[in-house]
Amino acid sequence: MRLLNSDGSFNMKTILSPIVSKIQIILLTFLVASFSAVLASAQNQPSASKPDNEAPQFLTNAPPPGFATRVDYLKSFNSEKDIRDARRAGLINEDESMLAMGALVDREQNKASMDTYGKVVDQNAQPVAGIKVSGRLEIGIGDYKDYHAETDSQGLFQFLGLHGSGLIMHFQKQGYYFDENLLPERPKNYLPDPKNPIMLQMWKLHGAEPMNHSYIQSSVPCDGNPEHFNLLVDKMNNEVPDVHPSVGDFTVKLTREPLIVDRRKPFNWSATLSITNGGLVEFTNQPYPYEAPETGYQSVVTIDFPTNAPQWQYEINKNYFFKSGDGRVYGRMTVHLRADRPQPPTYFDADIYANPNGSRNLEFDGNKQINR
Repeated sequence: MRLLNSDGSFNMKTILSPIVSKIQIILLTFLVASFSAVLASAQNQPSASKPDNEAPQFLTNAPPPGFATRVDYLKSFNSEKDIRDARRAGLINEDESMLAMGALVDREQNKASMDTYGKVVDQNAQPVAGIKVSGRLEIGIGDYKDYHAETDSQGLFQFLGLHGSGLIMHFQKQGYYFDENLLPERPKNYLPDPKNPIMLQMWKLHGAEPMNHSYIQSSVPCDGNPEHFNLLVDKMNNEVPDVHPSVGDFTVKLTREPLIVDRRKPFNWSATLSITNGGLVEFTNQPYPYEAPETGYQSVVTIDFPTNAPQWQYEINKNYFFKSGDGRVYGRMTVHLRADRPQPPTYFDADIYANPNGSRNLEFDGNKQINR
């Protein structure tokens, strides 16, 4: 919750400190509490005694004339002084004063203009027409209203006449990619200006090509001996170590000290991932993870966790682009490695999508899967 409104004239940090945390906790609790309990309180019915972390207590006296419930009454205060005076006069109790203060803050922050001008372009910076734009306007804690727009021939769209505390936008058009997990929020400091639209990017799809999809569910030694995997072939030996050394162009090595570990204590460990005649590029929050880069590959990637590492952990989940066979195969993989199995070997798995045609296009269609 913001403590300042958009024009800076309502300094809630000064007003609420040091009780702002309690306001937020009580307000959130109130919003998610049993609706029937709120109704009972609002209709003059006393509620049972409660622990501090449960729904707030309402006074049993009726709301003033003109208000259907005490909730409506609490939402009507126009200043911190009015709330404080009502509390001193015994018209509201402590819980109610906190709820009234929270409603006041919420109302003040929701005065902000959320007018937005935007422009959608593709990966080549070309405008995209016909994008369906969904805008979700926050008008209170847990309260939203949806709006819709569509980009014109210049890729432009707009939302006008909106007031609230935030606006989240989502974009959709067949043949274009937009990460479902990415919900771009209108910048808080954005000043609406049709000459200065917010720039957003979608990715024009190339079309899926025949690809391999393989899964490795296996194990690796803990003494630095390499384990080899074939990027194009499933491997499902789970926790059982190989009787014979594996053959493949993807190698995983893990070393830990001591060799037998206690999961309750940090231990030194490191891992290396390598691809023969190729390499890996880690990516995070990639706006479009379905096209492998041309350059930047490392033949060996090292992951190191000494016991004194600031954010030591025994498990990793990482995403990589890769190439192998001197560029004949490009792909992407998700690597999951756990170093904490007390007795060697320890856990390793990888989900791999590979295009064996020398193309960097990694758009996958199960109907075009090569290895079935």
